[in-house]
Amino acid sequence: MIQQPSPQDYLDDMHAIGIPGLFQPHLTTRDRAAGIRRVRQELGRLRTELTLQRDTAAEEAAVDRADARKRAAAPLNLLLLLHEQLLDEVNDLERSLSNGKPLPYSFDFGRFIFGDAKSGEWFIGSEAQFDEWRNIQQFKRRLDALREHSQPAREQLTEFVGELEALTLTHEKRQAKIDRRKTRSFVMRRIGLLVILLAASAAVSAHYFNTFRNLSLVALGLAAACAVLIPIVIVNWKDPRTRTARKQRKLEQQIHELKQQGAAYHQSYQPAELQIKALEVHYSRMMDTWEAARLVKKRLDSFIEEGQPLRERVESIRAELDELRQQREKLQAKLERRQKRGAFIRRMTLHIMLVLASGALGFYLQYTGETDYGSVCYGLGAFFILLLPLAYIDWKNFDGKLESKLRQVETRMRQLQTEGKQVMKRYHPIELQIKTLIAQYKRTRAGITNGADASTSA
Repeated sequence: MIQQPSPQDYLDDMHAIGIPGLFQPHLTTRDRAAGIRRVRQELGRLRTELTLQRDTAAEEAAVDRADARKRAAAPLNLLLLLHEQLLDEVNDLERSLSNGKPLPYSFDFGRFIFGDAKSGEWFIGSEAQFDEWRNIQQFKRRLDALREHSQPAREQLTEFVGELEALTLTHEKRQAKIDRRKTRSFVMRRIGLLVILLAASAAVSAHYFNTFRNLSLVALGLAAACAVLIPIVIVNWKDPRTRTARKQRKLEQQIHELKQQGAAYHQSYQPAELQIKALEVHYSRMMDTWEAARLVKKRLDSFIEEGQPLRERVESIRAELDELRQQREKLQAKLERRQKRGAFIRRMTLHIMLVLASGALGFYLQYTGETDYGSVCYGLGAFFILLLPLAYIDWKNFDGKLESKLRQVETRMRQLQTEGKQVMKRYHPIELQIKTLIAQYKRTRAGITNGADASTSA
């Protein structure tokens, strides 16, 4: 099986192309043009290989998991981003030469690609940054080992907390039940119920004593039982040593013992917990100070968040303006059709033709003996004659409505254009800053530095 090139091999190929050498001032125009053509060919070949290997690695990673495919393709995506930035540098150089401008500043980019395959974080940097990244990863492995070592203690402590919460909830419910038993209304309700049963049983016993002796004796026994239960209920209410109280005291003892065990366990686990928190804070600071692209990304996100409402307003204004332009075009087309020469004459001609047709039909019907129908047609003709001035008035009024609606649309368009200009005055600087930060973020993620930074680091 043929072994696929590693991401570091592709990065070495990008360095072997020698793109920064095209920016050297001692090159002749002919040599620089030939170098640009050669670089474009090599970059095109590399892009094809990188894209093919990225798609192959994503397919082999996990077909049903998008996060696994993303992590597998992360280093190759970073190399494609570097490829895009290198191609932009070559295009800038070619434009400067064709326009007769001075050569752009030279640049350099990292010679090592490194990262974490599990998290999908990959970076391009210098050898010093690579060594620093390895130190950070050693620190992270130490932190992960400490987390793994303390995981059983954390799980046990979580079990203690869950069990203690469950017992505390049971204790609260049982204590509420005990508190309800201590109230006077609790015992009075039960005594009242027994008294009612006693009176009812006695009444039944007295009523059926002579007629239904067995039922009377049963009712009498029930009344006697109720009479005996009344003092028992009173004594049981005053005696705190009930079964519920005994269960509550036993539960309190369990909670007390569980708290003692949990406190002892937490005391043994607390040093490891404090050490983990301290290491996490230190690791976060190391990552924040090391990764410059993250700081640029934070600034970029803040500008995007600030400009999002303005951008949405600009888009809504543009959408409303497009809709108003369509309305204005329709209204203008309708007005032009109505104001053409002969349009009104055709309208009046139609009314006159209706008048003549009604008169002719009425004359024909009256001539054939259909006097009633002829009279109706004459009436229609008279009606169409009366409609002539009304049609003229309606024509003029409708023209006025169209012109008024057109003015309203144009007024709304001017308002939106004025508001759009004001919003763009606020959004345009933010948009320029966003574009600048996007370009800076891409260059930083690709590990590209300008000539001054490269010389300083060297």
